[in-house]
Amino acid sequence: MTTINPTYKILSTATTLLLFMLILLVSSCEEPFDPGISVDRDEIVVEAYIEWSEGGGIPTFAVISRSFPFTGLIDADFASDVFIRDAMVSVSKGDEMVELTKVCLEDIPEDFRDEVISSLGIDSVLVNICLYVDVNGEIEAFPGEQYELEVIVDDARVTSTVVIPRPVPLDSLWATAVPDPDADTLAQLRLSLSDPPGPDFYRYFTSVNGGPFIPPVASVTDDALFDGQSFEVNILKAEPRGTDFDPETFGFFSRGDEVILKWCTIERAQFRFWETLEYNRNNQGPFTNYTLVESNIEGDDGLGVFGAQSCFYYEITIPEEL
Repeated sequence: MTTINPTYKILSTATTLLLFMLILLVSSCEEPFDPGISVDRDEIVVEAYIEWSEGGGIPTFAVISRSFPFTGLIDADFASDVFIRDAMVSVSKGDEMVELTKVCLEDIPEDFRDEVISSLGIDSVLVNICLYVDVNGEIEAFPGEQYELEVIVDDARVTSTVVIPRPVPLDSLWATAVPDPDADTLAQLRLSLSDPPGPDFYRYFTSVNGGPFIPPVASVTDDALFDGQSFEVNILKAEPRGTDFDPETFGFFSRGDEVILKWCTIERAQFRFWETLEYNRNNQGPFTNYTLVESNIEGDDGLGVFGAQSCFYYEITIPEEL
């Protein structure tokens, strides 16, 4: 039988009481955190991209919409009002300025609509959105060059300045069997990369069997842990938002799938936008931390991202036998 020293019991009780009093003191001094977000703000929300790739990549484009209160009602009229269809959007490089053309999805012939949606990386379209696009390919994107986006809506003007980062290609991409030997219809993709010295930021998308390019739930990473090193890592198959989660197949491809991996280097500002946004998306609930999504859109009336990226597109067919 174990004997407890009475002095130890007194000290343990006193320590517990002291700790409890300290917690009460700290709690009484703590002030509630108020992020200071006003429900009355009517902001211009920008999602725009300029891309360099060996094959030409996607055209420079922007989607312009309005912010709305978190507690606002989302109904049939919401979809019509949230997208801005009368903006003036332009991209400049030095003294050269190109005004982007408004293109609404309902104006595109149905035979080409899915192709346009897929090429721009839009993974779902529920309404007739309008985009602003460099339809004639007048903007030449080059790594290391600086570009400025300007958006004017009524009396409001927002801007963003970016530099297209250096491209960092993969060393190789291949398919392997999944760890479960009984899952003989599934496969995973693996890549090797030689990261150059200096800070780099990466984002990737997957397209399966001609579908749209979709980013995974955590699509960005920096090279803080592998700067200047060569490494190998698995690539997850991205699923459209709202897809049912199956832990047995999550992240895996099916054998026979035709996959295109879009591998991009991005600016730090775009990295921080997606890192903070995806953290909010993936950590929902009453006990998660409040995270302010970072924006590189300048102007009191604007938020969002103007993404500059250098991308490579890798095609691979998953073998039936691995």
